[in-house]
Amino acid sequence: MKEDFQLSGVRRKKIVDLVESLGSMAVKELCREFQVSEATIRRDLKELEEFGTVTRTHGGVMINSPSRFIDLPNEERKYVGLELKRRIGQKAISILEGEEVVFLDAGTTALAVAEYANRKPKCRYVTTCLGIASKLKEQSIQNFSLIGGTYRNINDSFVGTLTLSTIKRLKFDISFLCCSAIDVERKAIFLRDEAYSQVQIEILESTRKNIVVAHHEKFEASGFISTASFDQLNTIIVNKEIDEIKKSSLIEHNLKVLVA
Repeated sequence: MKEDFQLSGVRRKKIVDLVESLGSMAVKELCREFQVSEATIRRDLKELEEFGTVTRTHGGVMINSPSRFIDLPNEERKYVGLELKRRIGQKAISILEGEEVVFLDAGTTALAVAEYANRKPKCRYVTTCLGIASKLKEQSIQNFSLIGGTYRNINDSFVGTLTLSTIKRLKFDISFLCCSAIDVERKAIFLRDEAYSQVQIEILESTRKNIVVAHHEKFEASGFISTASFDQLNTIIVNKEIDEIKKSSLIEHNLKVLVA
């Protein structure tokens, strides 16, 4: 079942990319392109429309806004680039000494970090993400905290004044941060979700060592709102497929780059 779900998530991302490039497409064209039934395509389009990415038309679909500002549903997004994220997750856990207070950001790469939390069970883990809290429980982690607030479905996390007021009272040794995009020219990381960006900005101020966990495609993506400049970050953990020029640029900006 997971395999089918993973494939549907990848297909929906490709549908968005294709419709964005052409402006609109007919359902029958999408069926031919992906070799699936009309029922499958219509189900995909219904999901994408619910998340504001596309608008269904009579017999087709048109793009709402550039997909670089829209995330796929979190449950589908976590299967995209899964093996890359797992490599990054293992690398992230390996750099922990073992007794730090660690914040895990709301994002699918941070979820991959949580998969290996049992390798450093004496750390105290904190997150705003419901799925990550569940993963920590699965890993039999005894010492973890979930920060509550107003639930936001797009990244399975909590936001708002309750979340921010709690974070202000905490201090973290290390935060593993996710992002929608890394912009080397602007020397900053970006998110697409304005509501969650306020949470990440507060986390940055509460953390001794901020580490970005991101796969190489984030260097080609775009975001909506900047949450941190490179001088607020210590390290970026990325998969080995990263472009060497971009890797060199990060190092030139005094960022430590760890390759997974």
